[in-house]
Amino acid sequence: MKTLLYATYVSPFPANSGERIRVLNLISALRSLGYTVEAFVGNYDNVDLKSHCRDGIHFHQIPFAWPRLRQAAGIYFRADAGFMRDLASLHARTPVTAAVLDYGFIGAHIDPIARLGIPVVLGTHNVESALTGQTPKRSPGARAAIGLRQMVERRHERLFFPRADAVICVSEEDKRVYEKFIPARRLHVIPNFVDIPDRFQQGDRLNRIVMSGSFDNFQNCEGLQWFAEQVWDDGLRNRTGLYVVGKRSDEAVRALKDIRGITGLGARDDLLAEIGTSRCAIFPLLHGGGTRVKCLEAMAARTPVVTTSKGCEGIVHGGTFWVADSAAAFKDAILDVFSDAAQAQARAAEARRIFDKLYSLPANLNGLDHVLASAACVRFARSSRGYRTASGQRTSKTA
Repeated sequence: MKTLLYATYVSPFPANSGERIRVLNLISALRSLGYTVEAFVGNYDNVDLKSHCRDGIHFHQIPFAWPRLRQAAGIYFRADAGFMRDLASLHARTPVTAAVLDYGFIGAHIDPIARLGIPVVLGTHNVESALTGQTPKRSPGARAAIGLRQMVERRHERLFFPRADAVICVSEEDKRVYEKFIPARRLHVIPNFVDIPDRFQQGDRLNRIVMSGSFDNFQNCEGLQWFAEQVWDDGLRNRTGLYVVGKRSDEAVRALKDIRGITGLGARDDLLAEIGTSRCAIFPLLHGGGTRVKCLEAMAARTPVVTTSKGCEGIVHGGTFWVADSAAAFKDAILDVFSDAAQAQARAAEARRIFDKLYSLPANLNGLDHVLASAACVRFARSSRGYRTASGQRTSKTA
């Protein structure tokens, strides 16, 4: 069986945020393609990674942290020597067919891995530098810090991303951004996808709205604040309740200064159960990029979705979502869901059909297999003629 390296800064356990869920589904998909997956992942919650290993998937803690400017800007531009020693040792024992470097600023490892003759696929969850630029800037100091961080991130993207043999984008919108500095033939759109059986066809729905996500992320916190202050009123409060679930959701709700009718559930091992037992899922986001895993989970759980345009950006939903960008329209959309249950469930059922066609694990296996095959072809061509590294030096033909 062929061996594949998967590496990410993201800590996938517990799976209580979109990026964590994406990581686990991508690893599962690679295993479904027949690879033994050696997964080097973050472990910020100090879980027992060995307890999550299973046949053909082995988890290891990645030996470096998510880069931050306070560590030194150079961390964005240097490969980690310890990680490269681990990879070289693994490759010597069991030849690695391909390496998938997923999410964040991990691009400095592309050239060292390529020199081992391993095809490199770079995964992106969004255009990270663009997302950084959307971060709220509440003071001159904050604006300067965000500007510096965005400059470093953009430099990393343009310096290293073109070095990958294949780059995965989650949407056509992101692909168009990357086409400005990466050859189009090396860009591949693989949307966020999740492996969710259709288990919410029957069963009672609780009289509540749910908002799910990781409230470590400013876009979820800002969206919740907008909803609480601009949309949530006595008309909605007397009709239903809002339950906010996910990492630090309880803290985010407390920050609202006890606005009545909103409950923070905190982290949950099974976010899907919270979504699948609610009458409506809301995504009142004003910032962000990529595609929202939380929207896909609601589609899979047959839960009607009310969202802003930004909240469902990049997702093909065929008109099954209620999309509203003003406070009044957002409130009216929620009331529409509650007023006509039959219509709401019919639209949710159609959303499940679209999910199965576009965003399920089986629907994306062929595309992922094509990405790996394309990366191998590019690596072979580059190895045959040599190519310039990120530093501008020309490699040998065995690069």
